[in-house]
Amino acid sequence: MGKKVLVAIAFLAMALLILSSEVLAQEAEELQAEKNDTFMFVQTAQSGSLVPVEGEDNLYTLTLMGVSPQTIAFSDRPERIVVQAPMQKFLDGMCFRPENPPNAAIAILNADKEEDLVVVELLGPVYDGANQTLQYNVSILKQPNLSYAEFNERADKSLPETFGPAALFIDNCPDGHVICRKNSWPHDDCGKISTGCCWNTWDVACEPCHSDEHYTAECKKKYGSGCKNWVSGCAMW
Repeated sequence: MGKKVLVAIAFLAMALLILSSEVLAQEAEELQAEKNDTFMFVQTAQSGSLVPVEGEDNLYTLTLMGVSPQTIAFSDRPERIVVQAPMQKFLDGMCFRPENPPNAAIAILNADKEEDLVVVELLGPVYDGANQTLQYNVSILKQPNLSYAEFNERADKSLPETFGPAALFIDNCPDGHVICRKNSWPHDDCGKISTGCCWNTWDVACEPCHSDEHYTAECKKKYGSGCKNWVSGCAMW
């Protein structure tokens, strides 16, 4: 499937989701956390720019204008879940930590085939709903590593500085950690445990993939029986 077709599908899907927002909202409430589902997220814009940050190597400001107020979330097989999330809720629930930021593909609908798709790391989202703008700090990956292989195979080295309609395809939640604690309050941290993070459609957030009991047991195993509480380190905060 070509890149322009993917972008066109993203815009069509966004339009259909907006038209059926009440139905989807009800369906989202009925969905439980699908811990084993792999999601991709799509944001669409009427235009955008990718401008180098002065004095920085491989750091750009991505500005998307005419942004839809929702982010589409869709899962891979077997469930094929498709829901939408309010933009700011999605940004708050996604993990944009500098040590392991999410990867994404910027795909332009009408551009030369040598400059219509790059794979990047995303950081520092700033959303302005009133002006329908969304801004990220991005670094272009020299070795693209997105879960959808087609994006990696067709990735270019650069994009035009300004462009028209585009879609941002954001990969599944990056890995994170849980913080093991002796007490819920006051905080008395024992240390961290690395974990995969999964998208929870109910909470609209990246959360640890395993059960509460799993992390309680792992905290005790690594740090002793007195360390039985934990808190997620998957989300942006």
